[in-house]
Amino acid sequence: MKRTFRLDELGLELEVGKMARQADGSAWLKKGGTAILTTVVMSESKDFPGFLPLMVDYREQFSAAGKIPGGYLKREGRSSDKEILTARLIDRSIRPLFPIYFFNSVQALSTVYSVDRNAPPSVLALLSTSIALTISHIPFLEPVGAVQVGRVNGAWVIDPTADEEILSDVKLIIAGTDEGICMVEGSAAGISEAEMVEAFFLAHDVIRKQVAWQHEIAKEMQVVKSDDESKHIDWQTWTTRAVDFINSTILDRVFQAGPKKEDLSAAIKSIFTDFHALYAEEIALLHGTIELNYVLDTILEKELATEIVRRGKRVDGRDFTTVRDISTEVGLLSSVHGSSLFQRGQTQALVSVTLGSGKDAQKTDDIMSDDAVESSFMLHYNFPPFSTGEVKPLRGPGRREIGHGHLAQSAIARVMPTKTEFPYTTRVISDILESNGSSSMATVCGSTMALMNAGVPIKAMVGGIAMGLLEGEKGVFQAITDITGFEDSLGLMDFKVAGTTEGINAIQMDIKYKGGLPRSVFAKALDQAKQARLHILGEMSKVMSQPSKEMSPLVPRFYSLAIDPNKVGGVIGSGGKIIKEIIEKTGTTIDIEGSDVNIYGKNKEGIDLAILWVKILADQVESGMVLDGEVARTAEFGLFVDIAPGKAGLVHISKIPRDLQNQLDKHYPIGSKLQVVVLDFEKESGKIRLGLKA
Repeated sequence: MKRTFRLDELGLELEVGKMARQADGSAWLKKGGTAILTTVVMSESKDFPGFLPLMVDYREQFSAAGKIPGGYLKREGRSSDKEILTARLIDRSIRPLFPIYFFNSVQALSTVYSVDRNAPPSVLALLSTSIALTISHIPFLEPVGAVQVGRVNGAWVIDPTADEEILSDVKLIIAGTDEGICMVEGSAAGISEAEMVEAFFLAHDVIRKQVAWQHEIAKEMQVVKSDDESKHIDWQTWTTRAVDFINSTILDRVFQAGPKKEDLSAAIKSIFTDFHALYAEEIALLHGTIELNYVLDTILEKELATEIVRRGKRVDGRDFTTVRDISTEVGLLSSVHGSSLFQRGQTQALVSVTLGSGKDAQKTDDIMSDDAVESSFMLHYNFPPFSTGEVKPLRGPGRREIGHGHLAQSAIARVMPTKTEFPYTTRVISDILESNGSSSMATVCGSTMALMNAGVPIKAMVGGIAMGLLEGEKGVFQAITDITGFEDSLGLMDFKVAGTTEGINAIQMDIKYKGGLPRSVFAKALDQAKQARLHILGEMSKVMSQPSKEMSPLVPRFYSLAIDPNKVGGVIGSGGKIIKEIIEKTGTTIDIEGSDVNIYGKNKEGIDLAILWVKILADQVESGMVLDGEVARTAEFGLFVDIAPGKAGLVHISKIPRDLQNQLDKHYPIGSKLQVVVLDFEKESGKIRLGLKA
């Protein structure tokens, strides 16, 4: 039966029971002209996978904006980066909100069927996913709300319109439950830690209204959740045994293992081995040990986190604020435009920078834009399996690679020069050669150094740090700086903060704590992250603190000139014939943006010739200019000489030596080269009178 629910205060309208009725839960959510259908389906549990097999997908149909996809294929293909990033936002927000021992496969699929530029679909998709789960029988613990936060002229704006977003210096997507924030993602123009916390709690006020609305809907629909208890083992018995086994003496093994990743893994393995030996007879009666190991791992992580806070020391011997050793090298790749090797502990990023022309910019179709979106700055992150000592087949970039690359790109983009200041297209590649904690933040640091090595005039250095949050006694929280891969799984929150000495450029937070963290915890954690970021920037600046004044000789050189917009057609020619000829004959690349002509090339002579020809075609001709020309044809009254592709001038017969005038064809055959000088130029007619250079 169709039901309609409204939250007029936020402009939301929900329909259930009308579409996709065979799904376990479906929500048709509308705001303004944006409409999204989200479905959730749960499979019956057969085997214990050892993790929650949650699949989240988000798709945008071009028909939603009245558009047909560009390119040769007119059907939506693989997910775009934007779709993948949105799916990750949803996944990160809802994954912690399933029962700890729930392992049925769940698929959540959101499809945008109609779009309004003033109602961004990505945030609505997160909300509609929560609604679909909340009204289904799937054991989803509590609803999630989501908002986008911007700031225009110093004033905070919730869910900004498309025009407001353009003016905004902050773009944050914040999700949360009734009790607190559970996910943050976004970028900012160097805002302070205090301003960031203010945005969190401003958003949470709206999120709580969305959550309360969902509770009302579930109550009215009399939703009954499925029993999520496992049938494989006696969870309570094995949990009690694990708690009794993992005491302070057992945990000493982890603290004594040392900072190396492999030694720590060996210590953990020994704990599992001894536990299995202690209960060998009971374990032999089980159908498998995957579920048992999950219980033991869960208890070990919880007890270890508490023990770290109690001892005031981490498993690798560091205190809570120490950053691992940092080293940086620049210019180690001689054949690329810029490069760096950034090392922090056991995490290593090799970063390269390539500079190209405007033709190299990335163009993508977007349902929120009338035209293709063009990006002249790209950052691509790669995470090969050897970086963690694993064997895996190489495929295209996965969701993790795209997400980490996007976070780093958001941080760096805020300090990149404008297209006017630096007309090159910039591509950064970060290859993670070794990983043990926050390779995305190593990418931020390595990218900064590589860009400066390439001579890109970035506005400030950007550094990044990964943080964690542990709970000791109930309600006692401790932030830890520069977390390792092992520590990533221990905490109630992990977050990455990137920025300059002035403020935050990008942030990503995933919060697993379900009780709602107070403002003071966020403020203290972000301040601790700031101190770490300043330390890292200080270490980086010891190697390089300003962009190189000279770019590599391998970088294409650039020249820009302004022409009369009415003359652009003359430079391009019919079907682009003229500009193609200039490019071919001079070995350059030419971009025309409005009245600006940008010319790139590695050969100075080629660039100079292209500049000259563009000026001639744009009627920027002055008397006295000496030009190299080619005889195009002869006539009784003189010679027509090509001085640029598609542009000729006349050498009148009177300007030719008298003894040569009777046999022009013989003395000046078509195609012969000669130097001419501009005698006169008529701007209105475009006629050029030439003379022969002595």
